[in-house]
Amino acid sequence: MVRREAVVRQEWWDVLRPPADLAHQCGQLISEQQPEGALEQQKLRQLVQAIADQPELWQPLVVQDPTRRRYRLLYEDDRIDVWVLSWMPGQATGFHDHDHSEVALMCVQGTILERQMLLPSGASKVEMTPGTVRTGGAGYIHAVNHLHGEPAVSIHAYSPPLIHVGQYVIDEAGILERKIEHGRRELMDNTIQI
Repeated sequence: MVRREAVVRQEWWDVLRPPADLAHQCGQLISEQQPEGALEQQKLRQLVQAIADQPELWQPLVVQDPTRRRYRLLYEDDRIDVWVLSWMPGQATGFHDHDHSEVALMCVQGTILERQMLLPSGASKVEMTPGTVRTGGAGYIHAVNHLHGEPAVSIHAYSPPLIHVGQYVIDEAGILERKIEHGRRELMDNTIQI
């Protein structure tokens, strides 16, 4: 396990407001996908693919930061939020779920690795290269980390918006716990290593 005690969570103002022009353009794509209501996995998949096809939407939000994984808000309303995540060597989320939100994530630059727990031990491994899309329903548990590219970049869309995240950690007695975090709080990789 890589410990990152020196890493400090990014500040709230880094992720509160997307640039207005980019948010407007992204909002138009969302309205084309589905004018109202929460988006299900297939619509989220189509949305992240449409955003990926317009690099002028996501490239301005890419941040190369070797000290921590960076995420920037591209769009939000009462039914969806869309994020651009930048990944550098050693950066990872740890195992987590998205609570009530469905998700689609797409790699657009470099390579990231998505893992899902396999019980009683181990984890699946899916290398995500540009164009790879993964989707999951509410409660989808996974961990994501950087593999190649400086930075690797992924686009994530959640519907309804990501209000809470369940972060999985092992306590001092070795017991698995689910800690509830705010959906905008940076996930730290302090979880299970399998």
